[in-house]
Amino acid sequence: MDLSHIKEARRSLAMSGVAERVEVINKNIWVDCPQCSRVERIVKNMLSARGMSPAPCLLVCGDGGAGKTSIISRISSKHNAVDGVVAFTSLSENPDNLRFRELLLMSLGVPLKAQGASGKMPNGLEKYLGLRKIIAIIIDEFHDALLAQLAEQRKNLSLLKTLSGPPYHLRIMGFGTSSAVNALQQDLQLERRFEVLKLVPWVEGDEFRSFLASIEENLPLRKASKLYSEETVKYLLANTNGTMDQVLKAIKFGAIHALKNGEEKITLESMREGFMHRWNY
Repeated sequence: MDLSHIKEARRSLAMSGVAERVEVINKNIWVDCPQCSRVERIVKNMLSARGMSPAPCLLVCGDGGAGKTSIISRISSKHNAVDGVVAFTSLSENPDNLRFRELLLMSLGVPLKAQGASGKMPNGLEKYLGLRKIIAIIIDEFHDALLAQLAEQRKNLSLLKTLSGPPYHLRIMGFGTSSAVNALQQDLQLERRFEVLKLVPWVEGDEFRSFLASIEENLPLRKASKLYSEETVKYLLANTNGTMDQVLKAIKFGAIHALKNGEEKITLESMREGFMHRWNY
């Protein structure tokens, strides 16, 4: 059996049963792409840049499904607050309805009772961050903090400016929608600290074909799907608008339906089945 379309380290998976291979396909497979690699490289370089005042900051923005959450997970697997360096928070995960300041300080490890009066930094925060070696914080759904009522928005912008300036020098790395860019412009001094990187949809070209080929070599299908073919590329772009999340779902469910119907390769028909029935396989 010719399995040369699958990377060597994963070829044995193709010999598993259908149920086992469906389980493999349902797991998120990370495939590097230029936009994702660019974000990781910028984050790495900002973390390596020491002695800058104020600290360099980053805003990664894109529409829903552009791949922001996957990039954060990737960065999280490399840098986390347990090992120091980076703290993480998501403004969408706030069951206690905490204010932005409270949520941010808690993610840095400062409990509510130790946060002190609003508008001031907790006593000893600089020393505390130094002891934990935290030099950056990544904020998911960053736009939520910047699209609040005007008075609250000003407080949030002021907080970000304070934390990224002396004596804290925290790299603020926000991930959100493009609306966050407009909100940042309310404070020109803070805006100048941010490098803005926009995640754009896929378009037809060598980068997209290379990405599709990399996905295919990770899938445990016994026949080559040739996802990079002109016909498949045009179909994917026409039916997903080039959105990362939708492209990956089209391939994922197309692969599962191809397994279930015994075809062993992704076709336009298996992707149509995937679009129509998704989890009904």
